[in-house]
Amino acid sequence: MFLLLSDVEAGRAEFLIVERTSEPSGQTYAQGLRLGDGRYVVERRDGAPDRHYKTVALDMRDAHVLLTGWAFELAGWDRGHACSRLD
Repeated sequence: MFLLLSDVEAGRAEFLIVERTSEPSGQTYAQGLRLGDGRYVVERRDGAPDRHYKTVALDMRDAHVLLTGWAFELAGWDRGHACSRLD
């Protein structure tokens, strides 16, 4: 995943989407998008539209920690990041 985020960092890709294939809805995913100042918006959707959240990662490494933690369902993966709901 770090190499895929490196493509976003270098401008070779606009964003990275990670899906949970174990979820049959196809609506459970996380994504990272690089902002012009080097920070990343990391979003996650846990199935339904009312379960769509975002947070800001300071840089690519921080985005990598969030996306990897989410993908592998690691305990405390979003610790230290305030998440807000997207409407």
